[in-house]
Amino acid sequence: MSFQSARALDQLTEDALEGAQPVGKLSQLSEQGRVVVTLFRGSDALRRSSDMGKIFEQMMMVFRRHGRRQLVSHGMSCDCLGADEAVLAQFVRLAARGKREDACLMAMLIVRADVAPLAVSLAEQMGLLIDATLRTDPRAMMGAETGKSAVH
Repeated sequence: MSFQSARALDQLTEDALEGAQPVGKLSQLSEQGRVVVTLFRGSDALRRSSDMGKIFEQMMMVFRRHGRRQLVSHGMSCDCLGADEAVLAQFVRLAARGKREDACLMAMLIVRADVAPLAVSLAEQMGLLIDATLRTDPRAMMGAETGKSAVH
């Protein structure tokens, strides 16, 4: 298991460490979920000046500025699925499926209630764009498996 965070693992709060707890395997997610987690883990291949990368960065900026705590990811090469990663994948999935109320409830666990609708709108755009890309050019997502090395 390896973690990636803005701070060293020994400097993370107990709450942040809870967000890193493994809850499954990355391979258990849908294609859309794997793309979301790969973006969250820092895939340069997917973020590079793409619409997907821009929307994802806007969504993460909302989480950073208005989040209840810092979200934590596992390293790029780790097959574990952390709790925060699982919530993020589920959040995007719900928003993209038009389940805005459920997605908004999830968002309120992550950010302040007044900015939750903004996070949902960004997650909806993100999920729909990922789905459209996967349908039209699945090879465009092949870069999802490469990226930064993990911080241990």
